[in-house]
Amino acid sequence: MMQPHVRSIAALRSVAACALLGLAALMAPSLQAKDWDIFTLGGREYVSDENVAKFYAFERFAKQDDDRIFKHPSLIMTWKIGSESIYVNNIKFNLSFPVIENGGMAMLSTVDLAKLVDPVVRPSYIRKPIEFDTVVIDAGHGAHDTGAKGPYGREKDYTLDTSLRLSKALQARGFKTVMTRSEDVFLTLGQRVEFANRYKNAIFVSIHYNSSGAQASNGIETYALAPQGTRSTNGGSPWNSPLNGNTSDAENIALATAVHAHVISDIKAVDRGIKRARFNVLRGINKPGILFEGGFVTSPSEGKLINDPAHRERLANSIADAVVRFQTAVGKK
Repeated sequence: MMQPHVRSIAALRSVAACALLGLAALMAPSLQAKDWDIFTLGGREYVSDENVAKFYAFERFAKQDDDRIFKHPSLIMTWKIGSESIYVNNIKFNLSFPVIENGGMAMLSTVDLAKLVDPVVRPSYIRKPIEFDTVVIDAGHGAHDTGAKGPYGREKDYTLDTSLRLSKALQARGFKTVMTRSEDVFLTLGQRVEFANRYKNAIFVSIHYNSSGAQASNGIETYALAPQGTRSTNGGSPWNSPLNGNTSDAENIALATAVHAHVISDIKAVDRGIKRARFNVLRGINKPGILFEGGFVTSPSEGKLINDPAHRERLANSIADAVVRFQTAVGKK
């Protein structure tokens, strides 16, 4: 067993994202940040399952072989030693680093604690409310850049149609909307970022559809920018240089949680998880932002569903409802 170096850490910044999943307060007032103990293992910092259970005052904490179960009347969180994902209320969250074992305890990296778990499950408040009345909608691809191609159609057409529907749905809910493209034109990734950054009091939602060589692949996944010092969910080395978009790490994961959880519940799609990546459209934006993958056009079954305008309308309305929930959770109190 590796011998840990233990120390106290400063307060973890949290976001009022608990309401995004309809969760109740978990943190006991008597527990402060000084109650966190850091284990340095293999050059990386971790916290234990027992420490997490105590800090967030879960009513029940159980160990079952490699599984860890944290329960509150309105929240269930599960970990598994060796896994690169955890579940919160049955929603899959992909980690930057796997859960490891040390001295009979399951250990979670402090990066995943601070940048993922804390913003999702702790119903406190961020440094200041996120005030926005505008949603910048980015329809992926366009013109010669067709994106994914499936048996029923092309990604560029689906993203534009979904984005137009999303714009109308958001306007009906009282938001202003602007679109990086509203017709079949090509924009570079840099142009999309430059366009988005012109708007203040706004959030950014990039709409895409997925592809895979395996026709059986299906489901929805939502991306936030990978925090500094972490690797992307789909691989690669940790990136240590901060990016412009990293100033909104907590807000990004809160927005991703709001949209992903609501759409999965609403559409009953396969949950491929909330992931982190360094997509160019997320790296340079100066506002909270996500990239949403609405299913696989290459799947015979899901591709057929995506090709149905009624499904794209349901998807647009579900995302719009999620944005309302996000605004309620993180806006001015």
